[in-house]
Amino acid sequence: MKYGNGVVKKYSREYNRTLKNGEKKKYTTEQIQITVPKNEDIYENKEAVLIIPNSEIEEFKNREEEIDTLRVANYLYVEEVKKLEKQLDEINPSTLEYEKEIEELKAEIALKNEALNKMENKYESLHQDNIDSLKKENETIKDKHSKLIIENENLKTKFVNIKTENENLKTKYSSIKEENKNLKNKCSNLKEEHASIRESFNNVSTKYDHLKQENLNTKTSYAEIYEINEDLEKDYENLRLEYNDLVDKFNDLNEELYNIKSSKSKDEALANKVREFMLNRG
Repeated sequence: MKYGNGVVKKYSREYNRTLKNGEKKKYTTEQIQITVPKNEDIYENKEAVLIIPNSEIEEFKNREEEIDTLRVANYLYVEEVKKLEKQLDEINPSTLEYEKEIEELKAEIALKNEALNKMENKYESLHQDNIDSLKKENETIKDKHSKLIIENENLKTKFVNIKTENENLKTKYSSIKEENKNLKNKCSNLKEEHASIRESFNNVSTKYDHLKQENLNTKTSYAEIYEINEDLEKDYENLRLEYNDLVDKFNDLNEELYNIKSSKSKDEALANKVREFMLNRG
């Protein structure tokens, strides 16, 4: 039996088509391609062939080997029977034991032949089913080929649209390239500005540290001044109390002086009266 190997490739595509009534319909096209290597080309043009998937090839080979084995076994059994019949004829043709053995062998051969026939019939049936399937698939491929022609026209239209879009993209790319150049310039300016801002920040940071130190020194001085101020307030309070005491003493002295002056005036008036009285008597 001759057989060759090939590779099956399946293609599937979808396309939309507008019918005459304006309805849009979606189609799916499928294509199956079988590639046979040149060294495996054992076929005639337009020859119907049986295709067995690689997943089933092992079982097919096993069945083929089984058929060959059964044929060999059948041949051996037939030869064995002939040999036994010859021996029986030579030894004792009327021996029932040998006749029984021969009948058993014949029955076994019949079973083997029946199994072999079933296997061959199954093989022929499988072969015919594959031929029918191939014919049906051929019709399907023709239909798919027609659909592929329509799809090809649609693809041509899409190609023109893509080409136009590509030109638009080229224009956009040029604009983006120019814009990118401007952005790079802006980026350089921003870097310089950032460096300037950073320098200003460092200066401000230095001033802040200086002011922070001055503030710390001021707080320390303030604490010292506050302590001195508290002492001064205490001294002021003591001086105020002393001043009040002195004012009180001054007022007392003024009052005492007033009293003394009043007493002196009275004494002088009395002395004048006495002097006047004495003069008048004299």
